[in-house]
Amino acid sequence: MKYTMIILLLLPALLCAQEFQFRQEFDTIPVEINGWQTFAPWGGGERESYPEFCDLDGDGDLDLFIGNYNGFITHYKNEGTNQVPDFQLITRAFVGINLALPPFGAHVAPRFCDMDGDGDKDLFVGDGEGYIHFWENVGTPLEPQFQLITDSLANINANGFARFDLIDIDSDGDFDLFLGNYYGNTIFYRNVGNATNWNFLLITEWFSGIDVGYFASPKFTDIDADGDFDLFIGNEAGHIWYYRNDGDSVNYNFTYITNNYNGIWVDCYAAPEFADIDGDGDYDLFVGRDNETNPNNPGDLFYYENTGSPTVPQWRLITQNYLSLDQGNKSQNHHADIDADGDMDLFSANFNNRISFYQNIGNPDSAEFQWITDAYQDIAVNGDYIFFNDIDADQDSDLFVGEVQIPNPPYPGLHLFQNRGTPQSAQFSLYSSNLVPGNIPVGIIPALADIDGDGDDDLFITNNGDIRYDYENIGTPTTPIFANPTQGWFGTFPPYQYFGVLSFCFYDIDNDGDLDLFGVPHGENGGKWVWFYRNVGNSQNPLFDLETEYLLPLERDDTFIGIDIVDIDDDGDGDIFLSLTYDGGMYFFRNITGEASAPPPVQRHPRAGLQISLGPNPANPITVVSCQFLVPSNISLQVFDISGRMVVELASGFHLPGEYRYVWDASGKSAGMYFIRLRAGEYAGIQKIVLLK
Repeated sequence: MKYTMIILLLLPALLCAQEFQFRQEFDTIPVEINGWQTFAPWGGGERESYPEFCDLDGDGDLDLFIGNYNGFITHYKNEGTNQVPDFQLITRAFVGINLALPPFGAHVAPRFCDMDGDGDKDLFVGDGEGYIHFWENVGTPLEPQFQLITDSLANINANGFARFDLIDIDSDGDFDLFLGNYYGNTIFYRNVGNATNWNFLLITEWFSGIDVGYFASPKFTDIDADGDFDLFIGNEAGHIWYYRNDGDSVNYNFTYITNNYNGIWVDCYAAPEFADIDGDGDYDLFVGRDNETNPNNPGDLFYYENTGSPTVPQWRLITQNYLSLDQGNKSQNHHADIDADGDMDLFSANFNNRISFYQNIGNPDSAEFQWITDAYQDIAVNGDYIFFNDIDADQDSDLFVGEVQIPNPPYPGLHLFQNRGTPQSAQFSLYSSNLVPGNIPVGIIPALADIDGDGDDDLFITNNGDIRYDYENIGTPTTPIFANPTQGWFGTFPPYQYFGVLSFCFYDIDNDGDLDLFGVPHGENGGKWVWFYRNVGNSQNPLFDLETEYLLPLERDDTFIGIDIVDIDDDGDGDIFLSLTYDGGMYFFRNITGEASAPPPVQRHPRAGLQISLGPNPANPITVVSCQFLVPSNISLQVFDISGRMVVELASGFHLPGEYRYVWDASGKSAGMYFIRLRAGEYAGIQKIVLLK
């Protein structure tokens, strides 16, 4: 099945390679964000995404390719139709391309084009140094096969960040080249060859006098269906400039219209791409972006549906996370059963000083996550390295949050937010902002575990200096007291000082009654592997022995900022979630040790056919709830208050396909935040609404 990538450990000389088996899965655990179910939630996210749609396999629908900061191209095959796409992640390293190596500079921008007129699509790839690389398709339109022809097209260089488009601007039957450059200009190379033998001639380094600032990313599209190409250019500031072609298909004449097309802002490095993704005859808009400069604005690929017509487009933002769960640069994740319903919920935090909450609306053996908020209980700590633990043994999870990136005194602190609520309804209050006083420079990454088998959890910390501290809990299970720290943990530990921060967790992976240790080194040279330390001691006297630095062989070199191991499918073993440092997403590896090798069935729900929208929001006191169904559905539409109590049921029962509207009159309710939940079959969606008085 193409929904998964099967990875079996391939180190036969090592005991763990024979003992454990993990399978990487991209979409078997659904994730819904703001009503949109992502196609490959565990695909890892994308930093500096550059989208390209192309029907590469000749099956009549558009496949999707994403170039990125890391120098790779991610390939999504469309297993749906040209009206209802269903993108499945095939590979994170398409045809083995890796431009992260010198002298190329990564920052990959792919374009497909039948450059030699043989009926199949060839591949051109721009890089961060301004060069364009060429792979010829030596296969067929139905079975492509790419062969590298040249590392750089002759005499073509954008002077940094080669983002480009190939179109026939003069209707002479061959493709011309427009190359955006670092300085915000577009360079024009006319094809003075022909449809089968191309030859680019520099015409101008400043096409039509256009200057969009920095990092120009041009895309030509006939947006008004008048038979000629209009020009859209993304820039470093995250906006799109629009130039309408008032000429014709032979003699172009571009007129500046706006430097802020449709008010679109994607934070940084906007990369526009147009495609009729729903087969309704007009172009929809996708915008790639970078996620580094503003972590408050997460997302891998912005999707704007064209609700207008082929001649007069109108745009509606559907989702910022078109493909995956992408929380932004340097997101670290942790699981906890925060509502005591028996399944693990998901929390994500990054350097925006906020914590995002994804509720598990599935069950213990079949998880399904739904985004609830990106400001969980308004907890804000500088940096946010999170760890949940019932430190006071009152049957609910308390929250530890480590600060990061404070270079000068006062040094980072470890915050403890004690849960003053109940196991079902958490209410966190700050207990301490400096739980373990001391000069711990740069940052604090916490983890807790009962490492000595005395019934209470001990505290472990690492930081950017790769200094490791352990704080023994010398109190009781209900009243923790942490002893003065000691540097260096139990047993052997690596002397890799240059690796920087080490994220880690404990889990009894071999079911022998003691905790094993898993670490992710990262920094300039690390973070591309998962280290496994087996506890060769016992539950009272641990002794960790490094068994392998390659627990999970990966398709490409990635950098990780966090690791969490939980039994997400309730089968008695630990599954692994890895948080990518820069791409903002996660990888999921299911533990299939002792199981059959066949992948489990994929959990999927209708995406485009089930929609819910609210208006007005905030409400005072009336709001209208609009729902649309493409298939017959048994539904339940309910309103809940912030404590989780149902306020009213607006609709229920069997509904035929169509659009429905329901009015909620909240005149008798208190002002505040409410949640409107729609269930239809196996689907469940939640949206927030604020009631004013």
